Amino acid sequence: MPFQRFPAFARPAARAVLLAMLPAAAGALAGPSPTATGPIRQLVGEAYAPGDGRLMYREFHWLFTGPRGPSRLVLYRCPDGHAFARKWLYDDGDPQAPDFTLVDGRTGYREGVRRRGGGREVFVDDKGRERHAGLAPADALVVDAGFDAFVRDHWDALGRGDGQEVSFVVPGRLDTLRFTVRRGEDATVAGRPVRQFRLGLASWIGFALPHIDVAYDARTRALLRFAGLTNIRGDRGDNVRARITFDPGR
Repeated sequence: MPFQRFPAFARPAARAVLLAMLPAAAGALAGPSPTATGPIRQLVGEAYAPGDGRLMYREFHWLFTGPRGPSRLVLYRCPDGHAFARKWLYDDGDPQAPDFTLVDGRTGYREGVRRRGGGREVFVDDKGRERHAGLAPADALVVDAGFDAFVRDHWDALGRGDGQEVSFVVPGRLDTLRFTVRRGEDATVAGRPVRQFRLGLASWIGFALPHIDVAYDARTRALLRFAGLTNIRGDRGDNVRARITFDPGR
């Protein structure tokens, strides 16, 4: 399907170290697309501008089991339906630290985490100039959509109010940063009781930097809402802020 230029949907957010994890961005791995070997589950997210509430884009998630195990394809579309970016993720036995590749069809920008030479590396390719660095093993390593698996695996501890530190991969830095995940106040979303969690830098300056908030259905643990910086880039190359809502019933 053709890629179209993403319309000017909002003023780009200020560049910051926080990048979105589960619901943002999209990418494609080179080579043929994997074939699902079992049922395919689809989720749809709608991303709104935090200021005026305009619909910026929709993201379509397909989750299935393929030759490399649990996999996810995310396709991003403008409000008029044209695709502009996509992402492939493979957990390869580590759900909270999957390999992934994101490609933005507007500019050719690429980023991700891949396996090479018996190890793993993080990479960024902007305008045909690739930068990459080895990814050292780390405690509680979290990569992109793996944050969703982390929340589910630590549901009880987070529910007790225990803060959990993670080493989150930030491709733009070719490195990881230490973040803390904490439970926020319970709330209601679309009539559902939810648990809210906040991801922020695990340092004394973390309070002054942007944070990411997610809301999960308290009963089913389904992701209902994301708010914060995404790894979709605006016209100036800065990461865009969005409020993304999911309806598991769709």
